[in-house]
Amino acid sequence: MFLLKKICVTIVLFVCTLSMLSCTTATKRDPIQKANEEFLTGEDAKGEVFRVLVTSDEYRVTQLRYLDTIKRVQDPGGDKYICEELRQYDKIDEVREGRVAVWLFPDSGSIMKIRPVELTYLVELDNIIVQDLQRWSFTFPKKIVAPTKFEVVYRFVLRKKLSDDEIMDEVREMIKEKS
Repeated sequence: MFLLKKICVTIVLFVCTLSMLSCTTATKRDPIQKANEEFLTGEDAKGEVFRVLVTSDEYRVTQLRYLDTIKRVQDPGGDKYICEELRQYDKIDEVREGRVAVWLFPDSGSIMKIRPVELTYLVELDNIIVQDLQRWSFTFPKKIVAPTKFEVVYRFVLRKKLSDDEIMDEVREMIKEKS
């Protein structure tokens, strides 16, 4: 009887240990993915209407406010192009966020101006934000352009996918092409 209890306790401890290890491993394995999901589904902090997650493999947009008055027109080809543009910067592991204000013409609903509110502090990423937003267009289900001013928050996730030697080879090749 005592031996049976000891075996049962050992088995339970073993299963619990495996369970804890698998949970810890899953958390360690992809903390960025969890942070990305929280970014897309988090609460509206400063009145932004859209949040955009961009990686070299993924482009996702979520809308937080004005769900019944403004819709972003889907553009899968443009989304893929922005991912391709970001791919050239996948030389470091880095996450950057930026916030921009967008003004729309009140008669047509097309973009009038784009102004940075918070920079990513990587000029290349800030330029991608502007380039990306310039291709956006909107529909207005109620036939009234509203809102005419809103904010869009971007999150860029850069991932180092090449070894240091491969990166240096690419840089050398780019220098040769420019000279």
